[in-house]
Amino acid sequence: MNLRPKLMLAFILLIIIPMIGLGIFSFVNSERLLEKKYSEQTEISLRAVGGNIRYFFRELDQLSDGNLTSSEVQDTLKYSTRTTNDASTLIAINQAEKEMKRILFQHRAVSFVVLYAADGTMFRSFRNDPITFKPISFDMLQQHALYKEVTRLGGRPLWIGPYEQSELTGVDPPLFTQLRVVKDIDTFNDLGVMITQYKTEELSSMFKDFQNPNADAAETRYLIVNKSGLIMLDSKRELDGQNINGQTDAMPLLTENYNSSRVEFEDVDSLVSSYQLDRNEWMLVSVKPWNSLTNENVRFVQWIGMITVLGLLSAVLFNVFFVNRVAKSIIKVVRKMRLVEQGLLDIRVNANGKDETVLLAKSFNSMVERIGHLLSEVRKEQARKQHAEMMLMQAQIKPHFLFNTLESINALAAQNEGAKIMLMVRRLSIMLRTSMHHSEEISIKQEVEHVRSYLEIQKYRFEELFSYELNVAAEALDFTILKLTLQPLVENSIQHGFEGYEDGKGILTLDVIAEPHQIVIIVRDNGHGMRTSVLSKLAAGSNPSSKQSNAAEIGESRGLGLRNVADRLRIHYGPAFGMWICSEEGSGTVIRCVIPKSRGDRL
Repeated sequence: MNLRPKLMLAFILLIIIPMIGLGIFSFVNSERLLEKKYSEQTEISLRAVGGNIRYFFRELDQLSDGNLTSSEVQDTLKYSTRTTNDASTLIAINQAEKEMKRILFQHRAVSFVVLYAADGTMFRSFRNDPITFKPISFDMLQQHALYKEVTRLGGRPLWIGPYEQSELTGVDPPLFTQLRVVKDIDTFNDLGVMITQYKTEELSSMFKDFQNPNADAAETRYLIVNKSGLIMLDSKRELDGQNINGQTDAMPLLTENYNSSRVEFEDVDSLVSSYQLDRNEWMLVSVKPWNSLTNENVRFVQWIGMITVLGLLSAVLFNVFFVNRVAKSIIKVVRKMRLVEQGLLDIRVNANGKDETVLLAKSFNSMVERIGHLLSEVRKEQARKQHAEMMLMQAQIKPHFLFNTLESINALAAQNEGAKIMLMVRRLSIMLRTSMHHSEEISIKQEVEHVRSYLEIQKYRFEELFSYELNVAAEALDFTILKLTLQPLVENSIQHGFEGYEDGKGILTLDVIAEPHQIVIIVRDNGHGMRTSVLSKLAAGSNPSSKQSNAAEIGESRGLGLRNVADRLRIHYGPAFGMWICSEEGSGTVIRCVIPKSRGDRL
């Protein structure tokens, strides 16, 4: 029986029937439905609590509106400007503060009232409650950042939540603070500033009213949070003054209506819901532990768990008796393939049996054997190609170059220039020695010396044609390079770049730079540059499929040939290294060669 029918029959008998495909789906779907259900219930509760909180603050705003126009506030702020001496001032202040006490008893939430007159006089009145507002001078209040916002509102109230401006309002106990400008009801001129603080007990009472003792009771937590995440009021009074980002990795979203999501809160899986209040972008946040919501679903989860265990047991049996053997065969082939990727082509897979795994192993063995044969042929062909290129490069000293050099030596001999003859012969011998070096790689020092000899000979022949400069980093001299790499580059500049130049107008620069992991060689000239068509031919010639006859033709027309140099570098060092040409007709040429740092095994 083939492998596919075996797997299909085992899958139907041991997996599909026991699992029935309902276990996980039912559990996930129930979780989603529960979250949706409790999110809707929480939205109703939050809207009700938020409505009460909005009504509470609107009631305080209306109370404050009435106080602004009352005689206790208007007469007090006007009277402060009519005092004449210190004794009368103190008496007036005490009398005004007694009158202000009536404001305190207009609402049970009012805890503290302070008035600042325009001349800086301060009037205070408070219950027998802890006072948190710091009675600073009017000058200091004017320097506070909130004062500009209060004056900008022009009499409208500015609310400060507990812990938002702790340096001004204090922190113990947490109180809501209202600041607003007082205007003269007759002239609408500014009389001063009124600051009122309100207790939070009434809000805490609202939170308790919406906790059902028979349901979640203390399980539900209500928070009032500002837009930066500061917890201004916690129904459990545990997180007051802290940032909600320290309790959860997903801060409730600012929303115009309602938002709910299931996140971690204090490392407990919870349903966190937020509702936008109507002032200062404050949010009402509800936190319910998820476990407290899913108690009624425990039996259903247990039932799903039993089905899952049975299904897992069936899956284990299926894996032991059917999948395991097939998986072992496939894993064995995969491991052998990884070894082949590393270059071990003598790997073979032993397979026994009569199903498709045996066919897979045999196909793998046949494929590896074929790849090994092809790679062997490619290596031989590559070696032959590199050898042929090396032979071509070793023949780089052309007969006409030797002839012209010897003619120059003969002319110097006729002029009795013995010293110059000695130098030219020495330079020529250095070039011949390098060309006939038995190694394919030589040190950069030898290669530079070879180029220097070539340039000196050319300088003797064309004394007024060009000047050159060699800048070679000392740390690069001991590294190796393919021999006869640099001469074709400088020869290209002299023969083609400086053609027609006079009076030493041509300038040739050779830079050898040692970088952390590579050697960079840059040849620059200020010659005629290259036409776009020439650059295109050179680029096309870098393709390994270029015909050998074309390469030889380019080599003959340009010394060793830029194309041959580029191909040799690419073949020898790999695609990450090579030669790049940047040139424009009339703007000179820059040739950049990059090779790896290597000291060579054959030096």
